[in-house]
Amino acid sequence: MQTIPQKFNETAAKFAKRPALKFKYNGAYISLSFAELQKRVQTMARGLQSLGLRRGDRVAILSENRSEWVRADLAVLTLGAITVPVHTTLSPKIIQHILADCGAKVLLLSQQQYFNKVMLIANDLPELQVIIYIDLDQPESHQPEGKKLISLQAVMAEGEKSTVELLDQSRPDDVASIVYTSGTTAMPKGVMLTHNNFIFNAMAATTAVPITECDSFLSFLPLTHVLERTVGYYASLVCNGACVAYAENIKTLSLNLREVKPTVLVSVPRVFEKIHRDIWEKVRTAGGIKYRLFLWAMKQPPRTFRHWLADFLVFAKIRAKLGGRFRFTISGGATLNHKLARFFSRVGIKIVEGYGLTETAPVVTVNRLDNIKFGTVGTQLPGVEIKIAPDKEILIHGPNVMKGYYNQPALTAEAIDTDGWFHTGDLGFLSSEGFLVIIGRKKEMICLSNGKIVWPEQVELELNSDHFIAQSFVYGDNKSYLVALIAPAWQEVNRNLEQLGIVSREPDELIKEPKLISLIKKHLDAINEQFADWEKIREFKILPREFSQEKDELTPTLKLRRKVIEGHYQKEIEGMYGG
Repeated sequence: MQTIPQKFNETAAKFAKRPALKFKYNGAYISLSFAELQKRVQTMARGLQSLGLRRGDRVAILSENRSEWVRADLAVLTLGAITVPVHTTLSPKIIQHILADCGAKVLLLSQQQYFNKVMLIANDLPELQVIIYIDLDQPESHQPEGKKLISLQAVMAEGEKSTVELLDQSRPDDVASIVYTSGTTAMPKGVMLTHNNFIFNAMAATTAVPITECDSFLSFLPLTHVLERTVGYYASLVCNGACVAYAENIKTLSLNLREVKPTVLVSVPRVFEKIHRDIWEKVRTAGGIKYRLFLWAMKQPPRTFRHWLADFLVFAKIRAKLGGRFRFTISGGATLNHKLARFFSRVGIKIVEGYGLTETAPVVTVNRLDNIKFGTVGTQLPGVEIKIAPDKEILIHGPNVMKGYYNQPALTAEAIDTDGWFHTGDLGFLSSEGFLVIIGRKKEMICLSNGKIVWPEQVELELNSDHFIAQSFVYGDNKSYLVALIAPAWQEVNRNLEQLGIVSREPDELIKEPKLISLIKKHLDAINEQFADWEKIREFKILPREFSQEKDELTPTLKLRRKVIEGHYQKEIEGMYGG
């Protein structure tokens, strides 16, 4: 097995003149060839070497997706050092935990707002010696005490001057990265993933779902997320020579899709939910014949003349607004509602859903392009084994399983048994055809006081599929019934206020409005019809805002941090139980 730098250098030699990366500069996308990227990686590696970076040192990256992220990662790995990605949305407290836990020697950060976070905790990070910045306002006025502050430009200049021979010091079994878990139930743990883990997983994933040098990706999920790292970077660019373009941010995604026209998109369910909501919103707003035509198009059976006509008149226009060139899209990080997958399939956008964890680098199973089973996360990758324990926990064995948790031997022994099986903490089952179906997280399972079991994510998926509901949080552990916090889709609500006879437009006032409460209850009652008696939502509370990453209520992959939400809304939850 090769290391990540070895594989990259091989691919760069093969596709030297082809575009490797694209990024927005002065309002337009420009590209960086494989040859130029390789040259910059080598220069940066020499620059880092001159700063004293050595094999095994940890280098943290606190930056949004950009070409410098990739350059830094490959340079660090070339020196046999270890990359530690840090989510930009994390609070200073969690950033401090990560940097201290891994003992980061060097930190690369991109801009002022992230530097401001680091300055709040810098004095509590004695092992951090060097801070490299890309863009800072007046850097000379920001010198942190006891740390070397240097620009990336200066590091590159040092690399240009260096005459030391650059040798690839990485080895296949070396830890390439310490990736911290999302921390949905506790403080993040450092997952040690080797070069072998990443390269095996990237190659196995593209055996199952082929990617070639003709593909182009639009990358918007953070590279700190291991799905984006493996599939949207290592599998695409490093292993197969595909081009990766970076979205400016999540708010410009629709614009960037039209500009880049990617053939592949890696995403999470929350983004597909938003696109689905936006499509319906535009259709309803258009009204009249356009609305009736869309409804007609959705009803046409596939592989018929009428479906072809529907595609020509309706669906092709929707795809054009998303770039118009998708071969397929990938969904991971959380469960995708099967109704959503069917909707996009009808529109002509194939969503390939898979399953994995940070600890498995990450892909374990995936649906194949020619064999998609809605409601499942596909079949296992070649070389990966799956076993279902008696309590329905999913166990994984294979070359993609992590080396262990950094500085946590007890937790590692708890997660990986003596036979090498990784205990995922997820519950599921295998269908007769070998497709994996996820039930929910073991730790998130709700045990009602009457002994009944509920998996909240399954209920929340149905709630969130309603066009009036943007987010939901289901609670009920050790209680006699389930309750829910509901964050409405305010755009949809606002469009209906006049019809409801409601004057106010302020969410803080609207959450107390009896007519809106009645409307949400009516929709909730309809959703409750499909649930067993104990799964029904008995009480709910409308929230004025959605859950956010800024308040640590969502992980960087937009999953709920249940304990944090429970803490923030303890009063509201107790009120629904008469407290």
